Order: sequence, then C-alpha cells, then structure tokens
Amino acid sequence: MVTEDEKAQIRLCMDALREGIEGFRSRRPQLEMIATVATTLAACRGEEDPPADGEHIAVVEAGTGTGKSFGALVPAMVMARSRGRRLVVSSSTVALQHQYAEKDAPTLQRSIPFGFTFAVAKGRRRYACAAKLAAAAAEAGQREIDLGDEPPATDTSADRRRRTIIIGLAENFDAERWNGDRDEFAVPVPDEIWSDLTTDRQGCSGNRCAEFARCPFYAARQRVKEADLVIANHDLVLSVMEMEAGSVLPAPSETIYVFDEAHSLAAKAVEHLSAKHALRGAQEWLRDSIEAVRNAVLAMRLPDSLLHDARASVEQLVAALDALRQRIHALRAFDEKKARRFKSGELPSWVRDAGESAQTAGRALEKTFAALREALLERAPSEGALATRVLSSLGFYVGKLENLLSTWELMLAQDAADEAPIARWIELHEDASGGADYLVCAAPISGSDRLRKLLWNRASAVVLMSATLTSCGTFDLFLRQSGLAIFRGLRLLRVESPFDYRSNAKLVIPAMRSDPANSEAHTREVVDRLPGLVRTRGTLVLFASAKQMRAVYGQVDEGLRRITLMQGTMPKMEMLARHRAAIDRGDSSVLFGLQSMAEGVDLPRDYCTHLVWVKLPFSVPDSPLEEARREWVESQGRSSFIEITLPETAVRFKQGLGRLLRTTEDQGTATVLDRRLVTKRWGGLLMRGLPDFEVIVEPVRGAPAGRRAQAST
Repeated sequence: MVTEDEKAQIRLCMDALREGIEGFRSRRPQLEMIATVATTLAACRGEEDPPADGEHIAVVEAGTGTGKSFGALVPAMVMARSRGRRLVVSSSTVALQHQYAEKDAPTLQRSIPFGFTFAVAKGRRRYACAAKLAAAAAEAGQREIDLGDEPPATDTSADRRRRTIIIGLAENFDAERWNGDRDEFAVPVPDEIWSDLTTDRQGCSGNRCAEFARCPFYAARQRVKEADLVIANHDLVLSVMEMEAGSVLPAPSETIYVFDEAHSLAAKAVEHLSAKHALRGAQEWLRDSIEAVRNAVLAMRLPDSLLHDARASVEQLVAALDALRQRIHALRAFDEKKARRFKSGELPSWVRDAGESAQTAGRALEKTFAALREALLERAPSEGALATRVLSSLGFYVGKLENLLSTWELMLAQDAADEAPIARWIELHEDASGGADYLVCAAPISGSDRLRKLLWNRASAVVLMSATLTSCGTFDLFLRQSGLAIFRGLRLLRVESPFDYRSNAKLVIPAMRSDPANSEAHTREVVDRLPGLVRTRGTLVLFASAKQMRAVYGQVDEGLRRITLMQGTMPKMEMLARHRAAIDRGDSSVLFGLQSMAEGVDLPRDYCTHLVWVKLPFSVPDSPLEEARREWVESQGRSSFIEITLPETAVRFKQGLGRLLRTTEDQGTATVLDRRLVTKRWGGLLMRGLPDFEVIVEPVRGAPAGRRAQAST
C-alpha cells in the first residue's frame, strides 16, 4: 500500500513540475497512470520474499500526449527512495536514452523537492580504452615526427586525418576535457578509427591494466554503481541478465525497472538469445587465430605447449566445419531459397555429428584461450601497452569462439517437451564481393521463458509502458510474447491520449477497386490516386513492402517525384531533416517510408497533416524464425493468423497512425488504400483499440447495395 507520506511526496513533485516547467499540465490520464505505478511499486519485493503472482508488475499503454515519462518517473523516484531501491529506466533506442539523460532527468533534478543522482549505463564499446588510446596517440605522434615537413606521397589524406583525430582524442582525454565516452566527444569519430581505440570484455585486462585508474569504462561503471537513477537501454539490460548480479547494473532484487517503448522488449530478447556463425568465415578466422596465439607466446615468453594445443584444436574444428560445409554445398538446396530450415527444429544426423565434433574441438580451444588469457593478465601490470595489444588481439578470437560455441549449444540443445522449440536453419550468405558462405543459425522462437525466469521473477518491481502495447483491443499478444501471461496479479492499464481525435482527425478508406493481393493492379491504382492525396504541405506515405514503394516512386508523375523523399535513398535522419526544411520554407514535401518510419518518428504540426497507409502492414513470414513460430502454433491446434499475424499487424497499423497527431493543436487525415479493412471479417479486429477517429468509408460505385460500405461516425 502507498503510504500517506509517499502520496504527499508525489503530489509535491507534480506541483514542482507545474511550477518549474512552462506550459506543464498534468491531465487525468497521467494522474491515473501515476496512481497505478505507485500502487504497483508499493508491492515491490525483496530477495527473500516468496514468488509473487505479478502484483509487482504494471503494464501501461499510454497514448501520445499523456506525459508517460513523468507519469512513471515521478512515482518511481519517490517509491524507490522511500523503499530503499535503485531505479533503472530502460529505453529501446539510443535517442530515447539521450532524451532521458539530457532532458527528463535534469528537469527532475532541478524541480523536485529532494536531490538525486543519475548516470547513463552503456556498453563497453561506447568508451575508449585508455591504454589503446595512449598507444595509438604515441604511434601517431611519432609518425608525425618521422615524416617531418615533407610527407611522402604514400602518406594519404586519410592517414593524416586519422592521426589528427587520434591525437586530438588523446589530448582532450589527458587534459580531462573529454571523459572517453564516444557520444560526448564534440566531433563524430569514424567507426574504422573508433574500433581500434576501444575494446570488448575479452580484450580488457581490468584492474591489472596499467591505465586502470583512468579507464573511462570503469569510471562510468562506478558512477552507475553510485547513482540513484540509472538510464540504460533494453539491449544492455538483456545482455547482463545472466551475468553476476550487480556487475554492470544493480541486482534485479534491489531494482525497480521502468521499461519505456516496452513493445520492442520481446523481440530484442529473442535477438539476444539467438546465435549464428559462418562456416567458411569461421575456418578463416580459426586459422588466423594461430598467428595471434604464436605472437602471444613469443611476445610474452609463454610455454610452447599453448601454441601446440591451440593448433591441434583448430585443426580438428576446421575439419569438422569444412566437412559440414561441403556436405551442405553438395545438396544444392539454395537455388530458390536463401535459407533452409530444419522442420520442427529436428537436425539430421549428419548435421548433429558435425556439430558435436565442432563443439568438442571448440571447447578444447576455449580452455587453451583461457589459459593464454590468464597468463597475459598476470603479465599485464609489468608489460603495459604490449600486454594490452596482445590481449586485445587474442580477445577478438575469444569472442568469435564464444559465438561459435553458443551457436552449437543452441543447435544441439534438447528441446523441452513443454516449451516452444528452437528454430534451426542454414542460410546462404553472399558478401559484397560476391563470395558465398553458409550461416549456421539458431534462435528460440520466443524469449518469454527467459524473460520470466531472469527478469520478472527476480526484479523488485517493474513498470512496462508504451503507446502500443495492445493489439485488436487487448494486451494478449504482448503478455504472451513477454512471458507475463501467467501472472494473475498483473496490473493492466490503458489510458487514452488526451488528443481530440474525433474533432481533429479523420480516417478515410477510399473507394479502391483493386485488391492488394493483385500487386500490379493495386500499385497502378495507388499511382493514380496519390497526386490527389497530396493536398497538404506535409504528407507521410507508408508502405508494407520496399518493392511496392520503389515501384510507386518510379511510376508517379515527375511533379510528385520531385517533392518526394524515399527511404533508402539517403540516411533516415537526413531525409527527415530535408522534409522539415522544405515545410519550414513553405514548400510541400512527401515522405515515402517503410515500417521503421511508422514508429519513433516525430512530425508535429505541418510536418505531417496527411498520413497514407498504402496497404495494411501484414508481414510476410519468409524468415525461418517466423516460419518456425507459426509452425509451432499450428502444431498446437491454434491459428497462427489469429494468434500472431493479425495482432502483430494491428500493432504496426496503430504505430503508423500514431504519426498523425503529435500535439494537442495538430489536425490531419489518415487514408488507408486497402479496402480489406472494411470488407474482411478480421478488419473490425484491426480497428479495435484505435484512437477515436471520425471514420469515413467511401462507397464503391456499382457495388451491391447490401454490401456497399457507408460512412461511419
């Protein structure tokens, strides 16, 4: 139960925000959200408490404009402070993480009546390695001295630019004008330069490094350990779930989590649990790893037996992978499809035998790498930069081997009888130079079990929120995918957007004569209709497939094409910037985009007053993972269309429509060029849970009177 003191603190915080932020208003939906979040967090659990039935978890769908960030942060900050918990706020994107760090958290710090500290948690690769930076800067400086005033022709502008950037980074770091965080350096650092200045877990010597005292990553980790509020992202939270509790983020039992944009969490969990590796590519890096081992043994004066053991394991592993590659190649099964899935996840004996041989040799190589790493770490304090360089080189191959072993662990795992199986497949991959390789791939078809065991059951309390957590009017899809469906005490809340959709927005279904199933006819009709639909300055046209988008762009008249920006022809951020600039000049601009433009894109006011869905965003289940997911549902006697396809389409459809109204003053029209929304029985399900648009269904001339759709209000 929320105490009277906690309620008073929440009210004081909200009053402070109203006074401190110009134009801030807390509307009824936000207050309703605050009450639900506070009640849920009052049920926070301790490590010794018996298993809960979901009372400590809230799932909140909050429409655009409800102020969900402060609606969750204010009660979470108060309850975490009162109950002695740490608060972790996790977002789905780096951009949203920056918003919390640069806008929301500082605003709270300035406004609310108690102090708190916050820190941003990022992966190790976002930070420079102090030892590698110092070594690279010393090398670049020496090169400058050696070249003198007249550099040779072989010294290219790219070489000079690289040296300038590295020296500049080192000077700013040494002078404490820069803390080693890539995102906080004034000038973007190119990937090819940054990759040589950072490291991963396998290449880091930790507190045995000579530069440990000024390591940017460990300094950031210390700030995270001391902060009251930790701003993270979903990828980081998921990646540390199986690590030692408290090693990167606070231990789950001590933590209140707030997941923003939680609709992406289940898909990210599957992505983190998946693994794949190339066959020919693995053979190449395995052979190269012997050179790295030889260099380590010679440079650090290590026992020759380490090189002998590594070479023996590599030979066995390469032989196993090569035999598998040749067997796959002989099948010639990839002429029509680029991926071949093992039905029901069952491997043929020749794949299993090759995998077991690779796994045995890989584990032996893993032990040799571990012995090498330990020997290098022992010498790190005395050898300094040399040890760092050798360890980093070896660490690259350690990471590659870990991934290979993870892949075969999934491939060879025994599927539990009562759980969803693992999808397993071989994929043909062609690189930019035209070379072909085979990828061995495995992925669980759901991350729900892992999320439940490692997060929901261990967390002190959790709030999950997004503008799109329901589909077809229910939370069912999200709860199934995220592993929350079994919790009976779960708190579910859906708060509507405060926007007046009925007065400010229309949903129009034109009298289309073509069926989207006939792609050519539908594309021709879309091309004919689009010029008449571009009647305001800012138009966003969303497509369900890149093929149709390109076809429409190629066929529209020159006048429309001249003002249209198409996704894929330039970076997304540049496209949005050009669109906004055109509108600001008073010109018209049209955006052609795919699903990634249907979420996370903010186009308020005149930037988007007309949104066009060309076709309902059904996904084509052509990926082996999606095929396996649907196959498993059907094998249980259920309908994959009703259980997966339709709800997922409803989410994408609603996300796209959410681009239309972004502020209380916005007005606009959404047009859907797909009559199935009103002609198919399932169309009504897609309409459930949508904002309260005025819906206009244009009648098709010549249609039977009894079947002619009428305008709806």
